[in-house]
Amino acid sequence: RCAGRVEVKHEGQWGTVCSYDFDWGVPAASVVCRQLGCGTVARASPYSPFGSGTGRIWLHPFFCRGTESVLHNCPHFGWGQHFCGHKTDVGVTCSGKRLCEHVGAQLPDYWGSQPNAVALRLVNGAGPCEGRVEMKLMGQWGTVSDDTWDMEDAEVVCQHLGCG
Repeated sequence: RCAGRVEVKHEGQWGTVCSYDFDWGVPAASVVCRQLGCGTVARASPYSPFGSGTGRIWLHPFFCRGTESVLHNCPHFGWGQHFCGHKTDVGVTCSGKRLCEHVGAQLPDYWGSQPNAVALRLVNGAGPCEGRVEMKLMGQWGTVSDDTWDMEDAEVVCQHLGCG
């Protein structure tokens, strides 16, 4: 729920948010993450990173300061008024808001764990949902090490920690 294509509901109907790459960045994405209660911005993504929407394009914001309480408080051309198309629908990836230590994480079998036998956390990162991966096994914390670690492994950890 803290990563995806940005859509807004106006007059009872959902529609996308589009922008040009120079208009969509961390300030606007930070408004979205804050509005969703999803922490800080991990990535602001122009040009349909989560797929193009269909139907209405509701907003084309520009030059958000990042201090706005909701996205439609950013300067925009008006509801339904835009100078872009669905190929420039925007997305965000937020850091997540939950504490990034999850006791009893059910890790996949290929990690050789038993369900509910471990705790998992991230340490020494700049935010609550980034850092070195550590597991607590049999009462002791240790670093997770893997020479074939990839984005799929990282995604498992992030999902278990509630970090998006």
